[in-house]
Amino acid sequence: MTQVAISVIGLGKVGVTLVAALTAAGYSVTGVDVIETLVKALNDGSFRTNEPGVMERLARLKPGQFLATMDPAEAVHRSSVSFIIVPTPSNTLGGFSNRLIIDALKAIGKAAAQKSGSHVVSVVSTVLPKSSSAQLIPALEESTGRRIGDRLGYCYNPSFIAQGEVMKGLISPEYVLIGESDPESGATLEAIHRRILTNEAPAVRVTPIEAEITKLASNTHETMRVAFANMLLALCNEVPDADVDRITHALAYRLGRRFFKGAVPYGGPCWPRDNRALAAFMDLVGVPSTLPDAIDQANFDHGRYVLRQVLDAAPRGASIGVIGLAYKPGTSMIDRSFGIDLADWLAAEGRFVVGWDPMANEEARQAMNGRIRIVEKPEECLKCDAAVIALPLQQLAGMDWSQAGSTVVIDCWRALDEAQRRAVGRYVPLGIQRDMKSRVITTPGYRERFDHLTN
Repeated sequence: MTQVAISVIGLGKVGVTLVAALTAAGYSVTGVDVIETLVKALNDGSFRTNEPGVMERLARLKPGQFLATMDPAEAVHRSSVSFIIVPTPSNTLGGFSNRLIIDALKAIGKAAAQKSGSHVVSVVSTVLPKSSSAQLIPALEESTGRRIGDRLGYCYNPSFIAQGEVMKGLISPEYVLIGESDPESGATLEAIHRRILTNEAPAVRVTPIEAEITKLASNTHETMRVAFANMLLALCNEVPDADVDRITHALAYRLGRRFFKGAVPYGGPCWPRDNRALAAFMDLVGVPSTLPDAIDQANFDHGRYVLRQVLDAAPRGASIGVIGLAYKPGTSMIDRSFGIDLADWLAAEGRFVVGWDPMANEEARQAMNGRIRIVEKPEECLKCDAAVIALPLQQLAGMDWSQAGSTVVIDCWRALDEAQRRAVGRYVPLGIQRDMKSRVITTPGYRERFDHLTN
């Protein structure tokens, strides 16, 4: 059997991780990017990334196994399968721009037209439903001068990944989703994935439109679980003798544990925009977008709820430390990060904010532009009047919590152990209400309204 050669169009974090996974599985790969310095660094070995699993695989490259180029035609002529992993930026209507994908498809198609052999194109970038049939396949067919099936194949093959865990998502996913234009192209993609997988993940082969909907629906369902768990956190935070972790633990026997812990609002480069994009597309086709809209609103409302708890613990003029500024542990990305949002809101409310993150300090410093103080040691946050644990960071275990001896520590994740909790001035675990005189229960008229509800 002839060895399949592969090209990867777009060498960002996901693209270069796919290159590493493919070459580690023995494939010859040509990568394409428009950034000259990136192409040069990949070719001369000076490229560096902190994405786990990438550098050690690139270090094992065999001579001639990988080439980076700025010329998509060269990549197409050196391969029979092309993966497109370029950005699809959100637009003002809430959708995704396909412009960069279409540019890539036109370049691939023009080069593929000069080949006598077949070529399969796999789009990995997140797109709106109907993108393949309405824009992407037509662009490929027009530029190639061929129809799908005539030595030309197309698949929509999105990845289910998280920053800091991209390699894990590529080589050991729960499943591989392939939206195939024809069975032969789908089989080609499945065979490639089988070689890079380290588990027995099933391949789910559907139509391109079904894969497009599945990708967005998956993220919307995950955000729904986060919002649901956060709703329970707020409820338990107001009702005496309730522990959100015990409740979600019980529910998980029926509902599963994935993305099911009450804490802070979700953020990042995918979930918020994918949720809004699905709502925008549903509006376009006349389907009520009540659910994704409600999830988005619930996420925002929960952030403001957490803000109120922090404001209650620290009066105007107080200093507040925010521990965790990235959108999740293990990354420097701050896209829609709750830690950043919280710091911004607190500063606007007249609090002096000190922030720290093990990886995202520089990104936070640029984003906040002097509105808060970024520190290099997390203990500086513990010396404030109050400190908020916005992320369940591994570094919490090594921090000197005696520095928080007179500090109110608000733990959004219930991440501290008993010894750490005893070391701080006052420990406030959100989602666990032990005060029998809680604010809601002592509100005038509460008992009368409760009796009416239970009559």
